[in-house]
Parts: sequence; structure tokens; C-alpha cells
Amino acid sequence: MQEAPFPTTVPWLFFRKQQLAVQTSDLIYSFILSSKESGHILAVFHCQPGTHGWTSPPLAPFGGIMPVAHCPECRLIFLLSCIREWATRMGGKTLTIKTAPACYHPLTHEICHRSYLAAGFSPNHTYSNHYIPISDQHFDRIIEPAERRRLAKGKNSGLRIDLKTGICDEATETLLHECDRAHGRYRRVAPGQIARIIHAAPESYISMTVRSGPQTIAAALLVRASDHVLYHFLSGFLPEFRTISPSLMLFEAAYQYCRNSGIEILDLGISLDHFGYEKPSLASFKRRIGGRECPKIIYEAMI
Repeated sequence: MQEAPFPTTVPWLFFRKQQLAVQTSDLIYSFILSSKESGHILAVFHCQPGTHGWTSPPLAPFGGIMPVAHCPECRLIFLLSCIREWATRMGGKTLTIKTAPACYHPLTHEICHRSYLAAGFSPNHTYSNHYIPISDQHFDRIIEPAERRRLAKGKNSGLRIDLKTGICDEATETLLHECDRAHGRYRRVAPGQIARIIHAAPESYISMTVRSGPQTIAAALLVRASDHVLYHFLSGFLPEFRTISPSLMLFEAAYQYCRNSGIEILDLGISLDHFGYEKPSLASFKRRIGGRECPKIIYEAMI
């Protein structure tokens, strides 16, 4: 990875060199497409071998092709074909690509989608991803009336929000693990892993906590995935405080952070339970707080 001619700027965080370094301790193979005429880098692609085939990315929320500059579909198809050929020579059997939600950049999504299909990849699974477009309206105007009443109830109960950039302290990480345990979920991130992830790009991470008096009862970790997208990475609340809906306070704070920072999209992610099955109740909640739907596609090719 140290020898790869990485572009100095990659639009999306999870394709940047410093973030790749914390995804795994194993080798990551990086493919860089550049123009013979100009020498400019046109696209990047990262993947990793595994026991069940090659994957892109290893642990990040999404990977696949990242066009860095204007790049015609024919060149992206060439890049994907070269990657498949190389992985075959390395003994690979399958290549799975987990892509970004279409809302991040709809035009790029369409170009890449056609390129994947033309290069022999098939959609293995299409998830419904929810996101909130940021507007001039306040958060309590875009959510449904019942959620508006719950949000007001939480504020009237004296709930308060704290926000920190570039840090998720041990108490906050412990609370997130405690929330997982209380809700019967497996730990979504290994102990100590959050601090390691943030250390790679501290300016891109925001932690939020909700306090009821002296007690912290809910927390969220959000990632500035690009200049115009804030991604909801992790959140949780103590179940005994469900009736005052502390999660609504977290999403309102995230929405307001986007408005203040010029961010256009709050990505709420896909709605799965801890077994990886779709969770309709979570998807319904996201719709009630203003979430719209877009596809998030996993492609696969036999190589």
C-alpha cells in the first residue's frame, strides 16, 4: 500500500489511505487507474482476499470503484476487467463489492452501476438505505407529528446534548457497548476499536451524547464520509429511557450539525438487526423522522 500512487485528495473518507490502514491488519490491494495522456489518476479500487473470496472493502461501510476525476464508463469497465483477471491469477473464486448508497452521488452511482454490469458483475443484494436531505426547515418540521411530540417530551424532561469532534471517550464507548448488551445485540465494534478508527482521521468523526441530569443515557458516533455527507455509524440508548425517546435528540443534533456545516445529506444507513436481517421497525422509524429511500447494492462476480 505504501508504494501505490495514491491521489492527494479522494472525495470519500473510506477510500483514503489513512482510513484503509485501520480497516484490517492484513494486506489490502489497491488498483489505481491513470491516464496515459495526462498522467492523472482517474479512479481507485481497494480489495482484500479472504477465506470466502475477495471483498471490497474489508471492513468499511462501502467500497468499490471511486472515480477521482472524469472517467468514461469504458475505462471503468477496463479497470474492473483487469481486477477480475488479476484476482483469478491470484487464485480467487469470487469478488464481492459493497457500494455506497446511491444518494451520495446519483450520477456516479449510475455510471458505476452500468460499469459493474458490463464487466460481468451482478447485483447480489440490494438494500434499502435511508437518508435525510438537509434543508432550511428545522428538524421538528420534517418529522411526523407523533415523533414531534416525543421529541418535545424528551426536551421537557430536561435531556441535554453534548457534542465532541475527533474523540469518543472511553465512557461513551462503554455506554454504546452497554446499550448493545441491554438490547440483546452483539457488539458491533470490538472494545477499543472506536478510538483506533477515529485516530486515523479525527477531524471526520463526531460523537454525541444525551444526558438526563448527571447520567448519560444515549450516544451516537457519526462520520463525515465526504464534504457533503454525514454518516450515522453507531448509536444506542438505554432501554429504560425509551419513553422519552433520546434517539430523537441525537438525530435532531446531527441534522442541525449538518445545517451548520453545509452538509447536504444525513445518511441513516440500512436497517438490519444484529443477525443481519432486515428490521422493518427500524426502517419505519427512519421514515417517520424524514428519511427517504435509495438503493445500496452489493455486487458479486465469479472469477
